[in-house]
Amino acid sequence: MPFIPRKRTALEFLDLPPEVCTQDELEGSLSDLRTVNRYLGDTRALLKHLSRKVQGQQHISVLDVATGSADLPVALVEWARKNGIGIQVTAVDLNSRIVEIARKYATGYPEIKLLVADALQLPFRDHSFDVVLCSKTLHHMKEPEAVRAMKEMLRVARRGFIVIDLRRSWVAYALIYVLTRIFTSNRMTRYDGPLSVLKAFTVGELRACAAKAGATTIDVHREPFWLLVVSGESA
Repeated sequence: MPFIPRKRTALEFLDLPPEVCTQDELEGSLSDLRTVNRYLGDTRALLKHLSRKVQGQQHISVLDVATGSADLPVALVEWARKNGIGIQVTAVDLNSRIVEIARKYATGYPEIKLLVADALQLPFRDHSFDVVLCSKTLHHMKEPEAVRAMKEMLRVARRGFIVIDLRRSWVAYALIYVLTRIFTSNRMTRYDGPLSVLKAFTVGELRACAAKAGATTIDVHREPFWLLVVSGESA
């Protein structure tokens, strides 16, 4: 068995037409993802790297691409409120059903604006946001699409992007497989979770995508629980 799994390209439930899963299944899958983000490091990694990128700013504008149920935008707003920082977050997702779920979750956070939009063709002017975020989404894409998405992020960002995703690993695959069997009965989570690890990029692959997208400054950080954080900026 090779040390690093071969990259898979199979579709996850979240990649399939909306009618494939029920509303309850979709809401349950997004709830499971919120739990993963909270306890397996996504939220902590985001706040760690974003605070460095916007250090000293008293007001920031953020775009969250493929936001899911908007748990990371909510975490950002709570962090900004705690630190006395003005913040406006625009959160987008291609799936209109997911955006409606996110609207319910983000009730009480007027700093968050939710829209339906495609990561590959963002409907915003150049340099519209200080920072663009994208979490647990690039692994859904093949390399040309991932490069295009990063290029769009760079286009609309003033200070660059922060991409968080999984690192392809047999150990990570085994861990996620076991966790999804123990802590959830949702068929979407049980199928998509382990497959996501096998579809994920390596450090070198993500760095290459960022370079092809036009990032002139690229930092890749390994975080706990097999997370990768890629920070990219353009000249």
